[in-house]
Amino acid sequence: MAAPFKCDEKVTVQRRTTVTDPDSGVELDDWIDFLVRYWAHVQDTLPSRSESTKNGMHMATQPARMRMQAAAAVNTEMRVILHSRGDRVAQIISGPAMLDDRVHYEFMIEGFKHG
Repeated sequence: MAAPFKCDEKVTVQRRTTVTDPDSGVELDDWIDFLVRYWAHVQDTLPSRSESTKNGMHMATQPARMRMQAAAAVNTEMRVILHSRGDRVAQIISGPAMLDDRVHYEFMIEGFKHG
């Protein structure tokens, strides 16, 4: 049985869509809301930050585990906005995995910080 947890953070899940620019006719990627201000449990994984420098650019990844109820339609083509963490944007890198209670799903997410 899965360990109990509390859904104590609000997240917005967005999916990618393609829109056409009316002036130039060029297709542009855009994000639209899929689940808005949905309750979830987000827990940073340890070590909570992995840092690297490539071509003089410093980048830190911030992996975390996100659990939410009845979210089977959420997939790795989507991204998440973590509202309680300063509207940090994170990509969904794996999941969904159904937990033992057959109600909650778990995802691995990863945010980036450039510096």
